[in-house]
Amino acid sequence: MGMYASYMMVDDTTLSEMKSLKNKDLMVKINEIMNSENDVCDIDKLWDGMHFLLTGVSAGDPIENNPLSDAIVGVDTFNDDENADFVSYINVNKLPIILSALEAVELKELANNFVPLEFHQANIYPDIWQDEEGEELLEELTDYFERLRKFYKNAIKLQMNVIVGIF
Repeated sequence: MGMYASYMMVDDTTLSEMKSLKNKDLMVKINEIMNSENDVCDIDKLWDGMHFLLTGVSAGDPIENNPLSDAIVGVDTFNDDENADFVSYINVNKLPIILSALEAVELKELANNFVPLEFHQANIYPDIWQDEEGEELLEELTDYFERLRKFYKNAIKLQMNVIVGIF
């Protein structure tokens, strides 16, 4: 088992409700959302790799006020407890800045700068960054990137907030 990242759209009422929940109840609500008809984007275990590819640092060290970092780890957390599950959110009013940054990313440039050994040396999760699998990993990363970009575009269109869960 590993740590997976999921991105979920919620309306203002649901986000407000979630802000008042403690970790166990928050996770129950997250599971409800993930099993509902809401739009969900899953980038599997490659969330840290995606963050590193876009920012040059691990998601464990998010960059404050950096829209590419925010796109992967969110902006505000629900709980500051280090033992709690990592769940954050992005208000819909911040999504246009994030989408603009994602749309400015040149995938060819990312591909040219993709060196799996650098991911391995930076201890990027998960421990899969091998040169011989580089082409497959890059393909997965760019596929998830495109899905995430489309997800954010749709969230803006629908005027929805985004919940980020890494668990």
